[in-house]
Amino acid sequence: MGGPSRRATMKENAASASALALQLAQDKRFRKGLVSAIAHGTEAAWRTRRGLGLGGAVARLAADQTLLKELSSARRDLQQAYERLEAKRRSHKLRNLLVLVALAAVASLPQVRSRLLAAFSPASKRLPLPGAAEHPAPSPSGDSRRPGSLDDLTKEELYVRAQEADIPGRSEMSKEELIDALRARS
Repeated sequence: MGGPSRRATMKENAASASALALQLAQDKRFRKGLVSAIAHGTEAAWRTRRGLGLGGAVARLAADQTLLKELSSARRDLQQAYERLEAKRRSHKLRNLLVLVALAAVASLPQVRSRLLAAFSPASKRLPLPGAAEHPAPSPSGDSRRPGSLDDLTKEELYVRAQEADIPGRSEMSKEELIDALRARS
């Protein structure tokens, strides 16, 4: 068996490898390349671990430009809808405030209030406006005087007269009781 033994070959290879390693360790460019390769390997391992699990999913979603555009569009649409809602809410509040102010103004002027009541009451054609008692309005028949008898008036007309006369309890009175109360006031 004329060749070196396996053990001897291994010793020889180890010696030459250690000599080579010593030579490479002394080479500045080799050391720099080795450090760079280790750094790149570490970064690749870090990216692989970061790409897995919830963190990786979030990172992938954050990098997806189409998804970012869709989310931005949805946010803009929601913001516009909210602004329209707020504008509508403000305009309704303003309208309601104006209606309340107008009603308060009308209610605070007794002349206006009485004219409105007279205009909307069914007896408005036969009852004169307050302050117009000296000059009664002509009746539909051309006759310029008020009805001669309280018995000819409807309950609503009697109620309006009871309001004008400030008769207490008028809302619970029957037609006959309103007639009696008005006659008692005259």
